[in-house]
Amino acid sequence: MSRGATVWVAEGASRRGSSHERTGAPNQDAYAVRRVGASVVAAIADGHGGRRYVRSQVGSALAVRLAIELGAELLSARRPDAAAAARALPARLVPAWRAAVDEHYGRHPLTADEEEKAGAETRDPAILYGATLIVALAADDVVAVAQIGDGSALGAGPQRLEHLVPGDDRLVANETTSLCLPTALADFRWGSAHFDSGSAILLSTDGYGNSFASEGWEAEVMSDLVGELDSHGFDEVAGSLESWAADSASVGGDDVTLVLLSRAPVDARGRKPGWLALGGLGILAVAAATVVGLGSRGDTPTPRETPVLATTSTPTPATSGTATSGASSPPRATRSDAPAQPVDTPGTSTAPTTLPPTTTSAASTPSQMPAKSSSASVSDAPTGTGS
Repeated sequence: MSRGATVWVAEGASRRGSSHERTGAPNQDAYAVRRVGASVVAAIADGHGGRRYVRSQVGSALAVRLAIELGAELLSARRPDAAAAARALPARLVPAWRAAVDEHYGRHPLTADEEEKAGAETRDPAILYGATLIVALAADDVVAVAQIGDGSALGAGPQRLEHLVPGDDRLVANETTSLCLPTALADFRWGSAHFDSGSAILLSTDGYGNSFASEGWEAEVMSDLVGELDSHGFDEVAGSLESWAADSASVGGDDVTLVLLSRAPVDARGRKPGWLALGGLGILAVAAATVVGLGSRGDTPTPRETPVLATTSTPTPATSGTATSGASSPPRATRSDAPAQPVDTPGTSTAPTTLPPTTTSAASTPSQMPAKSSSASVSDAPTGTGS
């Protein structure tokens, strides 16, 4: 790889899970990426699939929109500090998300069907919009991540693999921490690491990891990604993300969202890699159900995740065996116990058209943790604070 000037590049893909396709549920995942000079901010969110989370697809879309806006603001300094930005982000994002949820809820009254599914949760609108969130901020040679809930944030280079945030022992079975819980701010985890040109950073919702038969999928996938980036370059590898997400969504049954980040050299003529050459596009993609007309939407997806905590139901895998993807794509094998939660196909819109503007006003505190799956039980209160 060139040792000259480099810039961060990012691209993502999201696919509705096969179980959601069978039931008509929307894609509850969302993602977005934005360039800030030579830096990048990227976010993925996973709306809970349980019955009471009737607007989790809106909650995930709001989460990534606010994460991108606030993250870009924090990276706009003359000398951006990714680690400091990741630490500062949650304190601004959590109240902004709750305020945005309150505004959306006020503008779009629940339908009779939503009220029936939500039950007592209508006392705290935040529960209806529950979602997890992973935000990556990349500047200079540092990648910093802020995360609440499940999903993976991995970084790799030659002979190197790193989990970019500490684990959380409370995230077992179908339980997860969540933006909709009163402990959301305390439940965020952080991490940062230095990466050279050609390294691979992969953010993924839990539907991706759950589609593998092997518990050690991370090492194989990340090694393959680093090799593919070295052999074929970022644009070609990023172009395979859709097929990889589709394979996992079909095999595992759950919605799958992937975002790939890498440091790439600026070529000799001073042009940036393909994605950056497009200029300052704000949000490249938001993989979420369209919010327009949500109030009139009939069926709502069965929530699949419970915040921590909340419980989530486990989707039934659509197929068994090993699925292959993309050009020299990372191998993925089916899990017999993988959750199958369908969602709308991501990337169908560049931004939800009726999301409320970003605000920083405080919001009410949720009374219960969300559950991850439709069949899983949801705990009435968080089991503890995040690490």
